[in-house]
Amino acid sequence: MHATLSFRRAARLKTGRAALALVLASLVIATPAAAHDVGDWVLAPWHDSAQTFPGVVVGKSGSALTIQFDDGTRETRISSEVRTFDWQAGSSIECQWSDGNWYSATIRWLASDGLTMQIRYDDDGTVERTNTGKCRSPN
Repeated sequence: MHATLSFRRAARLKTGRAALALVLASLVIATPAAAHDVGDWVLAPWHDSAQTFPGVVVGKSGSALTIQFDDGTRETRISSEVRTFDWQAGSSIECQWSDGNWYSATIRWLASDGLTMQIRYDDDGTVERTNTGKCRSPN
């Protein structure tokens, strides 16, 4: 009888954990995207790109955000397409090499100015100091 009670208790605990996981998952899914305000540093697609590029919100009208990208270009995007800037040491990104092509890299450090960083290209190990305006997040 004791083994049966233990089995039932374990089954109940397992069911409870599964239910809790479903509730937590639904909260994450139902949580709206982060609201962005003028001055926030973000990642957003540029034109029809699948990748996201770093920039600062410089204007807001309803759900439309105007982004001043770190490379100097500007574009208005819908807020649901924009996410909070989350690059840090160890982040995987893509950077534009002097040949104009994009290559996978890893951030080694990001300076306190938020723009200057050191990266290491994944293909050949080259280490380079660059700025966020020459890099993007892969998708």
